Amino acid sequence: MLNLIKYEFIRKYKLIAVTIITAIALNIFLITRGVGGSATFLVLFPIVLFVLYLTDIIKMYSDDLNNKTGYMLFMTSNSGYKIISSKLLTAVLEGFALLLLYFIFTLINGAYIVVSTGAQIDYSQIIRVVDNLLSGSLGFSLSHIFISLTATLAFFLAFITTVYTAMTIRKSIFSEIKFGGLLSFIIFLCINWGISVISSRLFDIITPYYDSITNAIFSAGRATPEELALILLPMTAFSIIQAIALTGISGYLLEKKINL
Repeated sequence: MLNLIKYEFIRKYKLIAVTIITAIALNIFLITRGVGGSATFLVLFPIVLFVLYLTDIIKMYSDDLNNKTGYMLFMTSNSGYKIISSKLLTAVLEGFALLLLYFIFTLINGAYIVVSTGAQIDYSQIIRVVDNLLSGSLGFSLSHIFISLTATLAFFLAFITTVYTAMTIRKSIFSEIKFGGLLSFIIFLCINWGISVISSRLFDIITPYYDSITNAIFSAGRATPEELALILLPMTAFSIIQAIALTGISGYLLEKKINL
């Protein structure tokens, strides 16, 4: 599986390099515009980065299913389960790499903004200052952010598996039907409809669980990191189970039913 992940990154190294170079050039240009330009970059860059990231990981799988380059991958001795799992792990690693890239840009632009105000930079205090700022101004801390990002990652993986499963079903079971893109989208909607029905029934079952937590939060005034983790736990667990189940379905179809 490591070779498959390495293969995926080798395929996209040019795209990654162009993205980094463009981001650096754009950041330098906006910094010359002053603090406002630097702040604008910090706001817009993650939005653009997310759109590019989502497009890339969907295109990564679609190309293998629909282009001739995919023949080489599916002709290897790797099972369908390994192939789909490697793509999901690649998406996760790429996501963490992009978060790291944005964190680096945040440090650089944050230092520039601090210097522009005439203050001195003390990087050893940055995390504590940010944590205190969030706690005092917005009512949540870095622990809240970490818990939220963990849940978001689980939700995002679940979403990606629905996209991958829809494309896999179209290319295997309905491979002879025309208008593949439209059919994949319809299958995607059907999968999400089924998941929403299951999740809504699950929510009805665990409603008493949520009521007890929310009552405690309302009495305290705001959620602690532990309470936030308890609130997100059922949805996060459901997303993880969904991702595992859909990965298994996609792996089986790639192994037994794929029609390139």
